[in-house]
Amino acid sequence: LKKLIIGQESSLDGYQAGAVAEVTSDCLKDKEVRLLRRVSAIVSNSSDEGLKRSITLAQEKGAGAWLTVLPISSLGWVLNKEEFRDALRLRYGWQIPNIPAFCVCGKKNSVDHTLICK
Repeated sequence: LKKLIIGQESSLDGYQAGAVAEVTSDCLKDKEVRLLRRVSAIVSNSSDEGLKRSITLAQEKGAGAWLTVLPISSLGWVLNKEEFRDALRLRYGWQIPNIPAFCVCGKKNSVDHTLICK
């Protein structure tokens, strides 16, 4: 295909779809292996347990599905701007602004405490 494109061929007689699909598949597999190695290196070299947990959770199947779901209010799949912003911050372990210093239960407030406090 590369030769056909470079040669500006008008006919695709030399195009081998199966070979192109195989090369594409191999490239995708190689990319996945490289990325997994990079993630493993980051996790093994990091002392931040929160980062390790975030990376592990982000790798689970379907972890990012909420980012592409259609906003259907009857199913509760709608986030306003603030909820979406907070969800992104939770996903990436970023600080959420304007949270109170103490919870209504009296304990020191944090994102983890907020998620588990009754």
